[in-house]
Parts: sequence; C-alpha cells; structure tokens
Amino acid sequence: MAKAFIKPIELWIRRHFNRHIGAQRIPIVVSSSQLAIPVEDPVRILVLRQDRIGDVLVSVPVIRALRERFPASTIDMVMSPNNITVRDAVAPFINDVIVHHKGLPGLLRTQRELRSRRYDVVIDLMDNASSTSALLIRASRARYAVGIDKENRGVYTHVVPLADRASVHIVDRIARLLWPFAIDPTAIDLHLAFPLRDQDVHNAYATVRAPSSAVKILGVNISGSDVSRMYSEEGIIAIVNHCMASHTQIETIVMGAAQHREMQERIARATGARAIPPTQSFGAWAANIAQLDAFFTPDTSSVHLAAAFNIPSVVLYVHDRADLMPWYPYDTPCFPVETTTGTIAEIPIRDILRAVDQLLS
Repeated sequence: MAKAFIKPIELWIRRHFNRHIGAQRIPIVVSSSQLAIPVEDPVRILVLRQDRIGDVLVSVPVIRALRERFPASTIDMVMSPNNITVRDAVAPFINDVIVHHKGLPGLLRTQRELRSRRYDVVIDLMDNASSTSALLIRASRARYAVGIDKENRGVYTHVVPLADRASVHIVDRIARLLWPFAIDPTAIDLHLAFPLRDQDVHNAYATVRAPSSAVKILGVNISGSDVSRMYSEEGIIAIVNHCMASHTQIETIVMGAAQHREMQERIARATGARAIPPTQSFGAWAANIAQLDAFFTPDTSSVHLAAAFNIPSVVLYVHDRADLMPWYPYDTPCFPVETTTGTIAEIPIRDILRAVDQLLS
C-alpha cells in the first residue's frame, strides 16, 4: 500500500523537476544529418545509458557508429548496477565505463568523476525525460549536450525531434542522435550485435548443439526479469509438449536463469525435453542463444540477443499503450504475442501455440 501511494508522488516530483530544468535554455533543433556540433577527432565523448539491460543492447548501433566516426576519440559510458552485466555489448567501441549509483552519495561520486574527465560532448540516449540524465549532464560541464527533444530539453545544447513512438522502432528513434555529427542513420548498418568470447562459444556448442541429433533447435526461455514477465509453469509445459509433438524434426530445449532452475527441471521432467544448465554470465547466456535456430521468450532483453544473431523468435509482450511500440527484435523475424491488459501470464495459450507454429513452419 505504501509503495502504491509513494510512486505517484515520485513521478509528480520528477515531472515537475524535468519541466523546471527543461526551461533553462533553448536548444538548437537538428532535423537532419549535418555537422551541427563543430568537433573533430579526437574529442572526449560521454554517453549516458544508466537504465536497463535491454536499453544497452539496442544502443549498440549508435555507439558503434560514433566509434567509426571518431576512431581516435575517448568515448566513455555511464552505466548502472542494473545493466553493467552487459558491458561486453559495448566494450569494443568504448574506452571506459563509469558506474552510477542512485542516491546523493552516488551522484556526488559520479559528479566528481565526470568533471575530472573534462568531456567535450555528452549524448543522452534516453528517449523519455530522465532527471538522472539531467543531473549528470549538468555535473559534466560539457560544452555540448545532445538529446532527444522532450520535456527536459533545456538541459541540452542540441536536440533531435522525437520520432513517433507508436510506429518507429527504438533503434531508429535513438539513431537520430547521430544527426548532429553528420552521420546519416539510413546510410549505415544499424543491426544489433553482441561480441562472444571464444570460450563461451566453445562451451555453448558443447552444451546446446553437440548433444542434439536434430538439425534445428528451438530454445524455450522460461525466465523473465521479474515474475510479471514470466508465463506460467503449466503454460510452458503445454508449449513444450506441443512443439515436441507437432514439430518432431526440431529439438525443443528448456532454458532459464539460475533462480528458476527448479522450475526448469520440473518442466524438463514433465515433458522429456532437455534442460540447459543456467550460465554464470550474460556472455555465456548470449552464446547459448547464438546456438539456436529459433527462440521463444517472455523476456524482452533476451530477444535483443536473438536479433543480434538473426534468430527468429516468438516473444510475449504487454502492449498496453497505443502510443508506444513494444521493443520488438530489430530487423529480425518475430511473431509477437501480445496482451493489451494485465500481464503476459494472461495471454491465451492458443495464441502462443499459433505463433510458435508460424515460427517453426
């Protein structure tokens, strides 16, 4: 009850803070690819991405493009304890990571770190107003600050128009942030990617691919970031049983996070499907997904890994906002199954089986 009461107050404070700080100055609006920020290589660039795992994964194309445009520059990134586990996704393109912790002590530590590094440009990859981003931009004292035009626009020196969130994919929306550096997103490769370590690939092949006699493998992921992002155990059993009975030429395996190991084993016993042991790192998890031919998941961060390896997928979504497109896998075949109310656990099993049949056929 207390949390339900406090949350609206917190959101109200943030909205008023963003509106107040957004009135500080009038930024330059950049509506096409042009050199609006007069900087040349080398330059010191800071990228803000202090939110969740999926946010980092969909940001890879932008960071990769910045590295290609500024090969000799320092490009650092602010991350958080929530997403530092996917540092490998951006490691080939950045110099260093600054981990920002919430709260006043964390803000003060990050502020000192940012000011000591003397950045020339800060790029905020958030497409919704973030009070944390606003504070970090102020703390950096960078000459230029680039962001998407929204209610805290006054913290930026340059903004790009916010694309229609109902029809434009998040990857294409944030790719507009490349415009002020004379980078045309339509002329570059925006595919997602995740670098894999050789040992992780070797282990994944031995665990996922080598024991299988089937030509193709479907991975069924049971885990979500929280309980509301998981399908029921009974439902997963029904899905696995259906796949094994109707698509005998494809092996169906059960995958999941370590905290759901017991549930995974129960599903394996109930269906006779092979259970893949949970991995010890996100990179190892990514390598396991890379071995698949098709993927089922209720977890939207994992589906971005499937997109990175061009693996077609069935994904469960709560699509309860008509003005906001779900984060579908970018430029990769996908059969989404959605509900407009409630949680994904309420999606009818018949809708999921229909999508799985489309995927596997």
